[in-house]
Amino acid sequence: MATRRPVLSRERIIHTALAVIDRDGLDALSMRRLGAELGVDAMAVYYHLPDKAALFDGVVEAVYSEVDVDAAALPGPWPEMLAVYLRRLREVLRRHPHAVAVIATRPAYTASVLGPADRAVGRLREEGLTARSAMEITHACRAFTIGFVLAEVGAPLGGPTRAPREAISPADYPHLVEAMAEGYRPDEQYEAGLRAMLDGFARQQAAAGHVP
Repeated sequence: MATRRPVLSRERIIHTALAVIDRDGLDALSMRRLGAELGVDAMAVYYHLPDKAALFDGVVEAVYSEVDVDAAALPGPWPEMLAVYLRRLREVLRRHPHAVAVIATRPAYTASVLGPADRAVGRLREEGLTARSAMEITHACRAFTIGFVLAEVGAPLGGPTRAPREAISPADYPHLVEAMAEGYRPDEQYEAGLRAMLDGFARQQAAAGHVP
């Protein structure tokens, strides 16, 4: 009996690629490796995705599609609505630490990315912001979130640093040692940065008369 060939689809290829990245890192992903994971010849992948760039665009799409962006469920006013979305984005990015570098460097123009962005801008427009201001604020806060997660969980280029934390001597760097004494608290740091950005943008928009 002939062995049945696995059915390929763009969605299956992309989700398999993301699984490889999650498990083994970006460097492990190649078309040959992907074909082996799918049980097909690597050339079969090209019928659905023409090159690795298209594959990475699909990975970005897949990650963003995991973010719960049901606009009707997000609370107002607009700074709180954005905060909820950005926390959800951070949560998803932390589930895919090896993929964050792809998210940070590849803008994707797909429904899973553009749809939520458009709804966010629309909600901010309803709150009195101009379309341009809404887009700029959304972009800035999203970039902050992606950058924060990249620094938080991203794999360092070239491998782990060789410098031990003990090398930061109180005699040489007293202020840094004092600041680091309570340990690294990423959740608190993220919330403080996010709140500072949103509060600053809210004051800016109120001063410009774009919000009630």
